[in-house]
Amino acid sequence: MIFNDCEEAMMIPVAKHLSRVLKDEAGATLVEYGVALLVVIIVGAGAITALGGTVGTVLSDTASAF
Repeated sequence: MIFNDCEEAMMIPVAKHLSRVLKDEAGATLVEYGVALLVVIIVGAGAITALGGTVGTVLSDTASAF
């Protein structure tokens, strides 16, 4: 691919910016918190789904006993 002077001049700042973004670790922390939150949501949803019927039965039996 052949670049003219203008395209080459634009590529250098883009490459420098991309290099800076990849080296910056502040964004990695945000991603890690996002992944942790996603795992907690999935585990919580799974637990509610798995235990939902059982808890409902126990609460219903307890209410009937009164």
